[in-house]
Amino acid sequence: MFATYWLAALLPPVFATPLPQAPDVPAALAVASDRVDVRLPCYRLRCPDSEWQAPLPATTYAIGPEPVRVQRTELPGQRGAIPALHVAISPRTGTLTGYSSDVRVGARYGIDAVRTPDTRVRVEVGSGYRMQPSVDDGIPATGMVARGKLEWQQQLTPRAQLTQQVRVETGRGDTYLRNAVGVDVQVLPQWLLRSSVETRHDSAAQGGQGATETAGSVQLRYAF
Repeated sequence: MFATYWLAALLPPVFATPLPQAPDVPAALAVASDRVDVRLPCYRLRCPDSEWQAPLPATTYAIGPEPVRVQRTELPGQRGAIPALHVAISPRTGTLTGYSSDVRVGARYGIDAVRTPDTRVRVEVGSGYRMQPSVDDGIPATGMVARGKLEWQQQLTPRAQLTQQVRVETGRGDTYLRNAVGVDVQVLPQWLLRSSVETRHDSAAQGGQGATETAGSVQLRYAF
């Protein structure tokens, strides 16, 4: 309950203003929980992304004996001549949690936007109060902040995985962004080759002109 009231009171207006399709929740939560479709409406007989939707059953009608003259039968069908490329994913479940530490206090809402055997995308949005500047991927100031995080895991091959994590915090006119991309390759059963590139941007650095730092690393790890 604390996390719900915190988000409702402290999210920026662009995220907290309700949408007409879901007037009982903030806009950010309505989009993240899939209650509002952000795609443009399609009024064509065949929409551009219809091949990724689940196929609709085909319905046939036949004349039968009395007393039921019309018999209805549903058959597994396809949309047009192209078979559907439907990808089954697990139901989306969101989590709303509050947190507190010596660095920051607040609440966040997270949801697994995509979850398949090979792909996982998780999105988190939230707000809080920063008590220590320049700690835990944050702005160099104290006060109210809005935070967001994006996590992406992609299985490239049975032995290779791509991961990306983006963190952003904004408040007091400053923005801090951290983007980390890495690739893990299982060279041998107990040997893992990890390469990563990390970028950090602070808009308040150099007297407000902003600064970006980039660092990369290659590690060979052995699991005992």
